[in-house]
Amino acid sequence: MNVEHRDPVLRRKLAPKADPVPDAEPVVAGAAAGLRRAFARAVSDAAPLVADAGAIRRQTVTQSELLDMTDGDSFVGLLVDANGETGLALMDQSGFSAVIEAMTIGRLAPRAPIPRRPTTTDASLLAELLDATLDGMADSGLSTLRFLRAVADHRLLSVLIDDIDYDFVSADFSLMSGEIERPAVVAFALPRQAVPDSSEPVPVGTDAGSGWAQALESSVMAAPACLHAELGRVTMPLAQVLDLGVGGTLTLPLSNLEDIQLVALDGRAQAVGRLGQSRGNRAVRLTSWPGGMPGPTEMVDAQPPGAAATQERIGSAEMLAASAPAPNALDRPLSGASGSGPRCAPG
Repeated sequence: MNVEHRDPVLRRKLAPKADPVPDAEPVVAGAAAGLRRAFARAVSDAAPLVADAGAIRRQTVTQSELLDMTDGDSFVGLLVDANGETGLALMDQSGFSAVIEAMTIGRLAPRAPIPRRPTTTDASLLAELLDATLDGMADSGLSTLRFLRAVADHRLLSVLIDDIDYDFVSADFSLMSGEIERPAVVAFALPRQAVPDSSEPVPVGTDAGSGWAQALESSVMAAPACLHAELGRVTMPLAQVLDLGVGGTLTLPLSNLEDIQLVALDGRAQAVGRLGQSRGNRAVRLTSWPGGMPGPTEMVDAQPPGAAATQERIGSAEMLAASAPAPNALDRPLSGASGSGPRCAPG
């Protein structure tokens, strides 16, 4: 390299340095995109507070990682959607105490309250705020998630939530009321939605018939099926039924108290199970099938109209013919003889 094309060392030292380029804020998509705006609007509608949003974070965590990230003094709410999927809503000690304080007395005191455990009253006040935040978030799939109840004992979280991957979204806020300002951290653990791979071709039916069959199957499978859980059945006279009232007693067999039957609309038992609990709700765990595991239904060819009656008449005639006695040889007329009665030969 020639000397004249190279900047001297002194010139490079005296040259003004360019301002460092600030790190661009990471682009957050999906559920985290509207968290800051949604919570700021929801908290302003619920309490006389102004929420100034700060940093936002998003990561994918497992159930065990989520449990390790949960602070023991924070407010934890259980979220459930119509499909039974679960999630969590979390607010740190400073955040939920500031929101409750503003909701109850209409302002923030100069001194922060002492740390305390969340109560059922706190859950009732924060339920509408959390639901409004979920409705305002950008991800359309979150509209079905709703606040169910607060989880006072965090040790039950491993039982209440599913063992799946979660999108953990958290954001920092500054809650301001006049000149008073309190920090807050709001987080949501949402069921991770599976994203289909666009590189894989979508299977297409080979003919129009396969597409129609799939559409018919999906429509039939989407039809509601009603099952009744029966603990037992009692048969009694009508007069005794009419005498039943408040405080009446029905005696059930002792064996029925352990098993419960799932009965369809036709009155036949489809499965046998035991009473239990799942995610805080009453549930039935299937244990057996009545009469063993049901086998495949045997298909029978349909007959044209009138064919069944014709086959029945033919079968009846054949049965009558088979049951008639065989004619005796003495009852037959002699060959060459006339007349219908028997004759004797001359001696």
